Parts: sequence; C-alpha cells; structure tokens
Amino acid sequence: MKRCNAHIVYWICKFLSVWSTGIAEEYYPKVYTARGRIDEQTVHVDKRFDRIIKVKRSSLLADGNSQVYISNTFSSEKGSSLSFPYAIQDIISIDKQHCLISIDRQSPRVLLIDLQGNVLSSIDLPFSSNRKKSMFLGIHDSLAFIAQDDNVFGISFTKNILTSRLLADQTLAMQHIANGFHCIRKSGGGHVLRTVNDKGDIIREIPFSPLGVSYSIHSSNYAILVLSTATGTSTNAFLLDIKTGKQTMMFFPGTMKTIAMWEKDSIPMISWLTENDKSEKTINIKQQGGSTTSITIPGFFTKTLSASGNGTTLQYLFDNGICLINCNALAIESASRIGNMRDFSDTDPQLIMFKSDNIIVSPKGYMMLSMLEDPFWWLRRFAETSGKLIFLILICIVIFLFYRHYSRQKRFLEAGLELSGMGLILYLDDEGRLSKVNSTAKSVLQLSSDVPLLRPIRYYVNKQHMTELLNFFQEAFQTRKPMQQRITLIEGDSIKEYIWSTTPLFGFAGTFAGCIFSGIDITAELEKKRLTNWAQLAHDMQTNLSIILLNAQQLQIIDEKNVQRQKKILGQITLLMQRVRDIVTVGRDEDAQLSLNDALVICRNAIQEFDDQLYPNAHLSYGGKQVMFLCDPMILTRGLRNAVENGIRALQKEEGKVDLSCTFDDNNVYFRIKDSGIGMDEFTRVNMMKPYFTTKRSHGGYGIGTMVMQKVAELHHGRIDIISEPGKGTVITFTIPKIISE
Repeated sequence: MKRCNAHIVYWICKFLSVWSTGIAEEYYPKVYTARGRIDEQTVHVDKRFDRIIKVKRSSLLADGNSQVYISNTFSSEKGSSLSFPYAIQDIISIDKQHCLISIDRQSPRVLLIDLQGNVLSSIDLPFSSNRKKSMFLGIHDSLAFIAQDDNVFGISFTKNILTSRLLADQTLAMQHIANGFHCIRKSGGGHVLRTVNDKGDIIREIPFSPLGVSYSIHSSNYAILVLSTATGTSTNAFLLDIKTGKQTMMFFPGTMKTIAMWEKDSIPMISWLTENDKSEKTINIKQQGGSTTSITIPGFFTKTLSASGNGTTLQYLFDNGICLINCNALAIESASRIGNMRDFSDTDPQLIMFKSDNIIVSPKGYMMLSMLEDPFWWLRRFAETSGKLIFLILICIVIFLFYRHYSRQKRFLEAGLELSGMGLILYLDDEGRLSKVNSTAKSVLQLSSDVPLLRPIRYYVNKQHMTELLNFFQEAFQTRKPMQQRITLIEGDSIKEYIWSTTPLFGFAGTFAGCIFSGIDITAELEKKRLTNWAQLAHDMQTNLSIILLNAQQLQIIDEKNVQRQKKILGQITLLMQRVRDIVTVGRDEDAQLSLNDALVICRNAIQEFDDQLYPNAHLSYGGKQVMFLCDPMILTRGLRNAVENGIRALQKEEGKVDLSCTFDDNNVYFRIKDSGIGMDEFTRVNMMKPYFTTKRSHGGYGIGTMVMQKVAELHHGRIDIISEPGKGTVITFTIPKIISE
C-alpha cells in the first residue's frame, strides 16, 4: 500500500512540473524590463579600463559631426565629452588617454586622438569604403584589427605613428578572439579558415569546401564552429577540434542566429533552437561527444535576433524579449517580455552586464534594462498554475477524507452489526430514529424480526426497567458528544449490567449524521469478581465445616430416630462442603495435581457421593472399562459429580436414569453422563457452557455447576461436548487426554 501511494505521489509531481512549464513561463528568478532606449547612439564597453564610451552622430552638417562621451557607468553623467567635425564610424581605446577612431570621407581613415580631442596621427586605408562602415575587431598591445568591406587590416601605433597592413582579403565572416581573430576567406575555388595571432601572423589555414552563401564563426579555446547557410532556414556546419585537427560535419534545422557555442570544463558546448508544428520552442544543448539536453522555453517568444554563451549564461535575444539559461544548472534563469526589441532586428544585438547596469547594445543604439531578483518566483508560478490545480486537489482530498471517514464509520457499523461478539450495537439517524440494530441488541430490547425500524428510539425502549437506558439515548443524541455510562437492567429476577457508549457520526460535509450506541455486557465480569470474593470466604469456611462434620460423625446416638437425623445432618454437611469446594474451584486459580488413576474408580467415587435418600427418583449407575491415566482425582470427580447432578435436575423429580460411563482410545479417556431428562433446546445447549449461564436463576441457580465442569476440563487440557434434544435427554462427554503435557 505504501509503495502504491509513493507511485501516485511521483506521477502527480511529474504531471504538475510538466503542466506548469507550459503555462507559467514568465515566472523565473530574474525579471528584466526596459528602462530606457537611446537611438542613433552606439556604446562600447571598455572592460580593459573599466569605462563606457558612447558615440552620438549627427548628419546636420555637410560632413557630419560626432559627440564622444566617456564615463564609468552607463547611468553616470560625469566624464569626458569630445566633439569631432566628422562622422565617427567606430572607436576603440589604446590606453586610458588615447583612442583610435575610424571615419569615412572620400576614403576610410583611422585617427589617433587623445582625450582632449587632439588628432595625433592619421592613416588612410588603401581601399574605398564602398559605403560600408569600418569596424574595429579588437586591439592587442600595439596592434589593432579593423574590418573594411571584406578586408581585415592591422593598424600599428608606435610613437604616435600609425601604419597599416592587409591581414586578410575576400573575407566572408570574421570573429575576434583573445589572441587574434578567425576569418573565412575565399581561396581559389574553395574557402579557407584562417587564424591570425595578436602579432598579425597567420598561424592556421584550413581549406574546406563551400557550405553555403553566408557564414559566421563561433569559437572557444579548444574548438572552432563554422556555420553557413544558403536558404536562411537551415544551417550547415563543421566543428574543428583545435588539438587534433578533426572536423565533424553537423546540421542544424534553424538559422545561424539561433546557434551558439561556449566552453564548459574545457569541453565545447553547442546550443540551437528548434520549433515544432505547434510553435513550441526548445533550446537544445549538446556537449561534444555527450548527450543532448532539451529545455522548453515560453511560447510567447517569436523571432530570434541573436544567441551567445560565455560559459556562465546562455543568452537568447528575441524581437519581443530575452531568455537566459544557467549553463551549469541547464535551467532557465529569466524569460522576460521586453518591448521595442524589433528595432534591433538586423543588428545582432547583445546583452551586456557591466557593473550594476544591464544593457542591450547594437549599432543602431542601445536599451537600458532594469533587473529584479525575484526570490518568490516559484511561489508566483505555483499560484498562477499549479496553485490552482493544487487548490482543487486539496478540496478533493478534504472531500475524500471526509467521505472516507464517513465510509469507515459506516463500514465499522455494518461490520459490528454482523459480528455477534461486538455486544449490543444500535444506530440512530440524524432524526433520532432507530436505523440499524444487531441481533444481540434485538434480544436485549426484546425486538422481534417483524418490528419495523425507522421509528423514534422511545418506540422501542418503552419498558419500565429501560427508563435509564432511554434517558441515556436521549441525552447523548442531544449533546452530540461521546459519552459513556454504566446502566443496570432489572427485569423480574434477571439483573444485567452494561457499559453503554455513544459515538456521534458526521457526514463528509461535516453535518451531523446520527449516533452509534454500543453496549457491553459486564454482568459476567461482575459475577466473576463477586465469586472470587466468595471463593476466599468459602475457603475459610471449609475448616469450620470439616470440624462440624467430624464432630457429627463421632456422636454416639442410640435412638433410631436420632440416628436418621444424624445421617441427614451428615449428608447436608457433605453437600454443603461440595458446594464450598465448587466455589473455591471456580473462584481461585489452582493447578491440577496429577497422578495415575483408574477411570472406572473415579466413576464409582463420583456416583457414591450422592445419597439415595436425597434423590429417591433418580436411578444412578456407573460402568465402563478400566484404564489408567493421569488426572487430579478430586477435581475430576468434582466435575463429573456436577454433571451427574445436572442430569438429576433434568429429571425434574420424575423417575429417570442417570448413567456415568468411561471408555478410552489410544489418546483420550471419555466420561459420558447420560440422563433421561427433559433435554435442552438449541439456545440452552449453545449457551450452557458460558460462565454464569443458568435456566434456574429463579430457583437459586447461579450457573456455577457448569463453570466447575468447564474449569475441570480446562485444567486437564480437555473439552466438553453436549448432545441434547428436547424430550430425549442429554449426553455430556468429558474428553480427557491420557497424557497431559506441561
């Protein structure tokens, strides 16, 4: 049962996790919102010198003009401000006091300036701009890389003198790296992947066949990923292992902008975005030579603008928001809607986190973001999705528990009504009507099978001797609380003691559904307690009776009439002593004193205890076969004598026979007491061996004789069987084992 419950809990939790993923997508630990957008102004994060450089261009003048702002943070208004009478295409820092800028007039030019706006040196690039911007790729010591059209130049600056040299031509794609750059260039009828170091030297050239029309490069310390597309809807690629030179061909179903590569524990990691027919987007993350992990992202994201990874965070920027994934946990950190992202559609925007600022940068401008750490994101998601379901489940569980409690009470009541050993059980409904009652209660309340139910309880408990019981029923029903009370029922010579209890019932909705009343007959227990006290008194009386018997036997009486009186006195004393010994046998716990005895001798002794003058109507006899067996002769004789005495009483002072006989087999010795009396009905026969049961209570009977018989059989590890029919007499059989185990 416990294992079954564990499986149920597991599947419920799994269902909730999957269900909530598709509905509460916007609730994650980090939330980003747009704080402000600035167009026609580019921004450069100068991490080497821990500062921000902003460039704002204007086309009002003929050659254009530009404003350059240098500050420590995005939001700071303090810093340097420079003005230039021409349009700046790009800017990069050499050191804290000098920068390189690229401008475009009749031909592209690179200028060396200081922070006061002074031009220290300049150089023209040897090719026309063809209306394309000159963009710096990066800078290393005294060498800067700048891309102009499909060429990459190296700009050296030494003692404020600028020189240039061509490092790559006919390039299709390029990527700056920590110690140089990678580029794809045409070479003859094919393509070449070239790597140039920070000195401007070519350190690697790997030819490969054309993969498509457009190209891009992603790299890490140990691998280079070359992407290419011809259609714009799918991407071909090869992955170059820098250590071994091995190339692995790959295919991705999305565009190049949906693919990113980074490094984790010196192993390349590649991610790409897929979308199914239901417009469900999934980010797939594959470790080189390993398995693929799929992360479903919120469905509100549309077109992908860029993808990048840095080993810590995987960034996906869409035209309506951003999605950030923790590279270590491979779990979504943020899925935020951000408006006005469509203006960055063709600019490959990037999310930059600098100091306390978060900014999306692109050549068209930049956007400031506000980030909120949401420690209760899981609670919001729970409340939005699973909380609703859990609330419904909790309601169902509460209803189920109420119903289960109600059903258990109902099953307990029905089971109690079917079990005879449960005592008296009655069920009153919410209107105080008797709805159910077991057979034992029917007998005590004297209800026949034809008495209809569903009537008020006072209709059934209406006899004078049941007034106390009726009052208990009514009080318990009115208070609707558990109660217990000891009640005595006296009817004629019959006295019964009961412990009555009540348990209120409530339906699964908490409404009152009635009461269960149970009564336990404690008469036998009380009688046993009284009998134990009498047994102690009877034990003390044995000495006095023995003295009286001894003195009566020693009286020398000459008168014949007095002799007869003496015999009667001796007979009554003997009978009284037998009664006292019976009480002692039943009331005290004694062990049988076993010895080897003859069964026929025990039969004779039991019959000889009866005086013919006291029972003139009964013809007593004994017989059987001799057999030696272990028993307590005094106790066994006492039990047989009580059985014979019951047989004599069954004659009801009419002429009749009572015969005691013994037989045996390999295992047991059998003592049979057969009488020709009135016999017993089924009720009397079934209940005869119960403690204190008697049909002669009105004549002074207490059922002790049958208790003595039962006690004798128990002490000898035997049993008693009874066969009887009304008018045909009774046969009582004692079965005593020949060898009694300890």
